[in-house]
Amino acid sequence: MSHRLATHRLAAAAVVLVVSGTARGALPCDADFDGDQVVGIVDFLELLAEWGTDPGGPPDFDGGGVGITDFLTLLANWGPVHFDYGPALPDPEAEQIALEMLGARGPLLVPQEIFDRIDFDLTLIRHVAPSLQPQTHTPAWAPDQLLVSLLEGAELDEYLCLNVVYQVIDIQLISQSLNLFLLTFVGNINVEALALIYGAAPEVNFAEPNGLFGGQNFWTPTSLGGGVWRWEIDDGWCDCFDGCDCHRFWVFETDAAGNIEAISVDEIGLPWCDFNGDSC
Repeated sequence: MSHRLATHRLAAAAVVLVVSGTARGALPCDADFDGDQVVGIVDFLELLAEWGTDPGGPPDFDGGGVGITDFLTLLANWGPVHFDYGPALPDPEAEQIALEMLGARGPLLVPQEIFDRIDFDLTLIRHVAPSLQPQTHTPAWAPDQLLVSLLEGAELDEYLCLNVVYQVIDIQLISQSLNLFLLTFVGNINVEALALIYGAAPEVNFAEPNGLFGGQNFWTPTSLGGGVWRWEIDDGWCDCFDGCDCHRFWVFETDAAGNIEAISVDEIGLPWCDFNGDSC
């Protein structure tokens, strides 16, 4: 790992992030005064010891002297500093489709009901269209990585804190001219939403998912309301590095009761596409 993350603590003022429309106060690293990766009783006692003072640093999160606002901020971050990724989901394909479905304004982790619905629908669709059995979804981006460009010469307090919170396990320099790093996290996460969190840090120039190029099959669900989902599936083949020459586009609608309707299937491609043998 390129940076020593575990011992970092943020400096004086609290940082306010806006994620999915919700303002959040100081990051957990702010409140972890003793650097033990837990906001707990030791940090609480340090805050009490500074109560009513104006030290211009921790535990004065808002810069207005140590008081009730700082106490509430401490309580809001009580517990482990690290983000809880929860147990690993059993189907990586269903998890990836679900993460991409959440979008940049969605939650960081896949809700269990969304995962279960996608997992069930994949089985249902492949039952009625057996030719789709081997055509697994191509990820749009790596679910455990983020590209982050840092401003040259900036203080890295908040960036390093975020690395602690979301448990970065590897950092690679991708471009020295862009000061661009590839972060790898300990678990899978909605990196489109995580990019907004990193991008709000003052020392970050931009943050974006580590997009994957190529691939041939794309499964895209959309909720139509009332438990009805529309699935658009692009089954591609032949020279798929930069976009396949041959495509079979499927559209299905499913509901929460397990009913399925095949809406359409279209075959589109270049003259050499053999749609009967799925070859070129």
